[in-house]
Amino acid sequence: MTQDRIVLKWRGGGEGTIVDSDGLYATLQSTRQAAPGTPLWADVSMKSGKVVRFKVKGCKRLDEGMFVLKGRWVDLSKTMREEILTACIPAPE
Repeated sequence: MTQDRIVLKWRGGGEGTIVDSDGLYATLQSTRQAAPGTPLWADVSMKSGKVVRFKVKGCKRLDEGMFVLKGRWVDLSKTMREEILTACIPAPE
């Protein structure tokens, strides 16, 4: 579980959340599937920015109709990257 969950609202429909990220690459859980190589744009509610771009490397369907997208962030500013990394730190139990 993360401290502050960042919700990605995909342009074109659907949404996703960040499962894990090292600041360059990420694993997302999404209601939308995407083929490898697909660039996705998402509107986000972050202090440091309003739009993120993500390039899909792989997509896997989960049993419950969700998808796991793996790929890399495109053009993140340093402050956006830091905010994403902070959101990926596990909350204390």
